[in-house]
Amino acid sequence: MAFLDVDQPKTPVQWIIWLAAMGIVMTSPLGAVAIVGSLREELTKRKGFREKEISPQNLSQALYYAKKRKLIKIRTDGDKTTMILTEKGKKRKLEYDFNAIEISRPEGWDGRWRMLMFDIPEKEKSAREALRDKLIAMGFVLFQKSIWIYPYSCENEVDFIGEALGIGKYLHLLTARIDNDQELRSKFNLSA
Repeated sequence: MAFLDVDQPKTPVQWIIWLAAMGIVMTSPLGAVAIVGSLREELTKRKGFREKEISPQNLSQALYYAKKRKLIKIRTDGDKTTMILTEKGKKRKLEYDFNAIEISRPEGWDGRWRMLMFDIPEKEKSAREALRDKLIAMGFVLFQKSIWIYPYSCENEVDFIGEALGIGKYLHLLTARIDNDQELRSKFNLSA
């Protein structure tokens, strides 16, 4: 799934939350300067960041923000310091994951269509609208009312979105072949 692999955080606070979700353990003594140094060291091993974004000053501010907003806790056990996500931090990370989720496109198409059908009750209207917005952002096309279509495997992503929005039980994903699908193929720029 793309959101677990490629979509790494873009801001220092997102990096702090991401590293805390990984349960990063720092072997430096407790102290803001040492923690920031350990975080910088950890981030230099990773891709997807700009050097100035992980300056000690930016990381220190992000760490302060994350602690002040109660997104993380810092625990010390002997010479090990661990950043841990709080429940509020876990919710924020889920929002980041939800916003970053994308469907990987394989090199070739298997000729099958993924049809997502749902009948979400009116009491879940905001979740239904969030689902529609996310489907459009991911490239799904409306096939018929409450039936969206996509050409590539997307089971894990649909499951994640359903769970994140609390509407998984209303989502039904079918994989099918469609006769005379030239119009659909053209919408997705697929060759015959």
